[in-house]
Amino acid sequence: MKTMKTMKTMKTMKTIKLLAYIFIGGLFAACSSESGDDIPTPVIPTTYSGDITEDVTWTSDNIYTLDGRVMVVDGVTLTIEAGTVIKGAPGTGADASALIIARGGKIMANGTAANPIVFTSSADNSTSGTSGFGSGLSSSDQGLWGGVLILGNADISADANPLQIEGIPVEETNGLYGGGSSSNNSDNSGVFRYVQIRHGGAEIGEGNEINGLTLGGVGSGTQISHVEIIANLDDGLECFGGSVDCDNILVWGAGDDSFDVDQSYSGTINNFLGILISGDQALEIDGWEGAMQADFSLTNGTIIGAPGDKNNCGKFKSNASGSVSNMLYTNMKNGATLTVDASATGITFSNISFEAGYTQTLVDDLGSTVWNDNNNGTGGATLSNFDGWSCASYMNAY
Repeated sequence: MKTMKTMKTMKTMKTIKLLAYIFIGGLFAACSSESGDDIPTPVIPTTYSGDITEDVTWTSDNIYTLDGRVMVVDGVTLTIEAGTVIKGAPGTGADASALIIARGGKIMANGTAANPIVFTSSADNSTSGTSGFGSGLSSSDQGLWGGVLILGNADISADANPLQIEGIPVEETNGLYGGGSSSNNSDNSGVFRYVQIRHGGAEIGEGNEINGLTLGGVGSGTQISHVEIIANLDDGLECFGGSVDCDNILVWGAGDDSFDVDQSYSGTINNFLGILISGDQALEIDGWEGAMQADFSLTNGTIIGAPGDKNNCGKFKSNASGSVSNMLYTNMKNGATLTVDASATGITFSNISFEAGYTQTLVDDLGSTVWNDNNNGTGGATLSNFDGWSCASYMNAY
């Protein structure tokens, strides 16, 4: 007959053996023996906060969470697979969630028309970019998280260079943009293609929100193409200096400006669509602030006004310089305004059209006619370029 002490000893030995088997089995599962080396399988987290300090790939079989500011630092590359969904946790001020690519860092977000990459709020239950809004959300749900900021070393026109980017607290040392005395207009911050950014614009202070996509001193080696910004509390796209070209950009439901350029942005925004709600300006163009002066180009754009709302066609502010061509305005209420500052003498307009029946003639601050309505409703963006991959196309917003 086994004594109680013997039974306890046997039970303990069985437990030790079981744990040993589990441990050994775990080692075999985590190792590769093909080459004879035991290599642990890395565990990739799905929730991120703070600095990313080594190269990492976010894969489409996971949903990733930004819990506060996430910074891709100098020398590090973040790769995001096509079809990946990234969600920003709620928060304002210093707790606002945002993805920031610092100077010298790189993002390789190469989505496809069939599988766009999605940045959205954690309140959005979407699991892909091909299903429209998540349940209960719409184009008016703004400011639920921050946004995406890409910072580079290209030229900016500012009194200080480099400069702290708008929307990021000054204590964040990786928030600088512009190359200063080492500016490089060919700077390469990576690829950002076939990407949706939804429901951003969290406040970091009173009257200070994060743009949907902020480009600060981004160089021409960077590729920005087929990007949609929806329901952002502040601007949709804002370019602070830099020389990067952007094409096929859609902004729907911005709380402030749809498209904003500052500090002698010298690139081209080509084939763009703005779908207005009750925001401020369709276009806001600011001029140079420092010694460096350069011209922007906006070409092949369509602006769709909000029903019954007296939308503003654009504001061209002090020292603005560049060209606007092949623009079409539709669904604009009579009385829509255009403001061109008297010092914005470098602005040129060509082939500006309004839908048939619009009767407003737009004049600048000096009373000179700027755009005459030709009532032919032609020109503008190639809207089919947004079909099949943008949330706006799924929701029949244009």
